[in-house]
Amino acid sequence: MIPPRRHVGPERGNNPESKRLRHLWTPVFRSLQRLRRRTHPKIIGAAEIAFPLWFGEQSGEDNRMAQLQHRIDEMTDDSGFLGLVDPHAYTSFVGEDWTLESLFERVESEMRQRTVLLWGTGGEEQWRIDVSDSPVDPRLPIIRQITGPIAVTGGELVVVNLDTVTMAAQYADSAVDDDKDIYGSSIELPNGDYICTVSQLTDPEEDRTHEGPDFHLQLIAGRTSPWFEVAWSEL
Repeated sequence: MIPPRRHVGPERGNNPESKRLRHLWTPVFRSLQRLRRRTHPKIIGAAEIAFPLWFGEQSGEDNRMAQLQHRIDEMTDDSGFLGLVDPHAYTSFVGEDWTLESLFERVESEMRQRTVLLWGTGGEEQWRIDVSDSPVDPRLPIIRQITGPIAVTGGELVVVNLDTVTMAAQYADSAVDDDKDIYGSSIELPNGDYICTVSQLTDPEEDRTHEGPDFHLQLIAGRTSPWFEVAWSEL
């Protein structure tokens, strides 16, 4: 049986921290609603150079392709954005008086350094996310797809929501990977350059049509052109 669309609206999350975050976000979003909408193609990625993903010694029995399969069963998204970040390289702190503009300027600067990828989700939901070195299951519909680069410097990448990014931006003693144990969102990887293909497989404005994940992130070793702005953002 296909489960119904998991709607999560502004009323969800009654703990003090959620209320505080919503209080912070509301005036910021209102002040930026007049900004020009940014337009993104459905698929981005040029001059891609891909390599096999290997673990262990590249000799004898240890010379074998890695099989990356990671599932995040439920990641809260109260702001309409998800991301993938190298927590060992990303510079998170912006200042206690940050604005959405200054935050996005930081994120976009870091994306050019290949330390983070951030994209809009189209809604506020509890997302199911698969991370793999394999493409999307061909039986699943791809609503939209985009490709970008990210580097691993400390043996892991972390899937994040924007709430975690903003907390790390506002408080110097917070980190962008603070919630990785809550969500099980840390992915161990060998250091190096990667191409990440982000595929959105459900439409938050429509009922679900399958029991698969909402997002699929494919990671393969290689290089491609950096992002210069937050993907699928209407701000």
